[in-house]
Amino acid sequence: MARAKIRHAGTLAEAFGKVLSERRDERKMTQIDLAVASQYSVRFIGQIERGAKSPTLRTMEKLASLLDIRLGTLIVQAEQLVDCEFREKAKAPDRKGPKLKPERTKPKSK
Repeated sequence: MARAKIRHAGTLAEAFGKVLSERRDERKMTQIDLAVASQYSVRFIGQIERGAKSPTLRTMEKLASLLDIRLGTLIVQAEQLVDCEFREKAKAPDRKGPKLKPERTKPKSK
């Protein structure tokens, strides 16, 4: 199975949607194709893929089945995206720079 390009996601819902979208694209299906096959609306499929809606387990099972992939595989791949994003954020330097204590301009008097 060819690996799709990795796109990062912040939440598990967003990651699940991105993985779902990538698998749908691999199958050369449009959102309309998946909506018709699943009997969900195109809008709902789009909301899931954007992470705007969190599908139920039953919905996830149905979509995975239509894409001919195990639900567990979709979930693991989504978790890997979230983990990858977390690791990248941990490695990235703080844009504000390191927190330094201000220098004292006057010596302390006793």
